[in-house]
Amino acid sequence: MRKRDKAHSRLVSLLKVGLPLTALALLSTVFLLARTLDPEDALPWATVDIEELLRDPRLTAPQYAGVTEEGDEILFTAARAWPGAATGAHAAEPVLRLISPAGEETRAVAETARIEPTAGELTLQTAVQLTTAGGYLMTTEKLDLKLDRSALTAPGEIRAEAPGTQLEAGSMQLTRTGAKGGEVVVFKGGVRLLYQPQSASSPSAPPSAP
Repeated sequence: MRKRDKAHSRLVSLLKVGLPLTALALLSTVFLLARTLDPEDALPWATVDIEELLRDPRLTAPQYAGVTEEGDEILFTAARAWPGAATGAHAAEPVLRLISPAGEETRAVAETARIEPTAGELTLQTAVQLTTAGGYLMTTEKLDLKLDRSALTAPGEIRAEAPGTQLEAGSMQLTRTGAKGGEVVVFKGGVRLLYQPQSASSPSAPPSAP
């Protein structure tokens, strides 16, 4: 029993000294890791360009999620993002998803995006492809979204395709009608429509084009 007591006391004494030393070592490691990056410290075989990273800070795989006033869920992801010259940020290979409470999804992809959090605005740019919940595939060069509203606007030329339908227009606006998930697509400006009637089982007629 005495031997066990002595061993226990010795272990406690060692822990009293060892644990604080371990904590101090971990703390010093944190400070070492938190210091300013030095390009000279990069390993000669490292795949990351430290100097480029310092010149051009960026974030890999950023994500944003929110809910609009109409109750739709907004999901935004990108391959990478970096700060803008003055405000906001830019993103590469963005993906935008707008999902209604009923589960209907409108999806858009592009080469780049511009995010202005203060103004609550998101703009997809260059080779924008928009797939609506109604089955339309649209292509344009710019697509604007207010982060608090379920509305997408293409201010420039746009092309749309659906089974039996091809359409060209000067602009487009897509809005949600509410919790039921219905969407209204309006084309404007020199609308050209080629519509080939399908069978009774095919999708309904194309959206309005005032």
